[in-house]
Amino acid sequence: MNSTHLPPLPKEGESGPQVCKTVRLYLAVLDDLSPEQVTLLFKHVETCCTCSEEFQLMNGATHLVGGLDASFPSRRVDAAIMALQFDQHGMRTRKSLKRAPFRGRSIKIISQAVVAIAAILLFMFLTVTHFIAFAPSRSNTFELPANLSWSNYVLYHSETRTGANGTVYHVESYHDLGSNHMHVETMADGQMDVVVVGDEQSMLGMDMLRHVAQWNADAWAVDDSVFDLAVLRSELQTKSSVYLDKESFRGQEVYRIHCKDGLVMLLDMNYMPVNVLQGSSNSDMAKPMYDSLKLMPASEIPTSMWDMSIPSGFQMGTLPAKP
Repeated sequence: MNSTHLPPLPKEGESGPQVCKTVRLYLAVLDDLSPEQVTLLFKHVETCCTCSEEFQLMNGATHLVGGLDASFPSRRVDAAIMALQFDQHGMRTRKSLKRAPFRGRSIKIISQAVVAIAAILLFMFLTVTHFIAFAPSRSNTFELPANLSWSNYVLYHSETRTGANGTVYHVESYHDLGSNHMHVETMADGQMDVVVVGDEQSMLGMDMLRHVAQWNADAWAVDDSVFDLAVLRSELQTKSSVYLDKESFRGQEVYRIHCKDGLVMLLDMNYMPVNVLQGSSNSDMAKPMYDSLKLMPASEIPTSMWDMSIPSGFQMGTLPAKP
């Protein structure tokens, strides 16, 4: 966004009344900001209760007004306009109305029309502001159900990554959200195939191409901390994570939650994870983190998925460096 008419965006960690004033100016044009500006802006919003509340109010009002049905001018507006064009005998007014005997009447008609139009516009404005002020705010009322639990599910997701050396590789992960068992496989077109299996205590890594095994292979695990339901619930209560709105993602209606690390969590209408957006809070600019993601009942996953026995034919050694 060309922000030459706005004061500079505050730097990370800056605070104070002037900083909040500037942040609110940028919140008003949030959809026009670059991903970098949005990320920097939300770093302040996440730590400032005042700006967080301001964002929620603005976000709720924007979606409420955007959802109003299209309206049409009242018949009183048409009548007032017609009164300006016709005299009391139904004749179209002409320049002759400027004669002295009719001047007072014309002024009176114009004054009455202006008053009528002003009253109608004021009524419309007060009606809209009434609905905005008293309609329930989705941002403030969003809560995860008290009985919601993901612990009986295994979280599966796959993603495509690009390493620092330019290597494109694919990662598939299975994470039992109840026991915290994890099974992750990282592959790169026959050049690499590493599987890690573990829990909170240990992690076994296996190079499936070279038949080499290594303990403490935590570097090959994935970070699923964003799917910690207890943490997410707590962050929503403390407003370090903020409910944004409801939108459509790949044809599915989802809740959007802006998490404190800058990611946007997508939940379906049953409050189950759908995906995670990264790069921006604007869905049009953000990129889904996962190629696919789903929750599967833990009972459907074979226990062999979590087996940490060293396979026959493998020898202990060192796994290749992660891309």
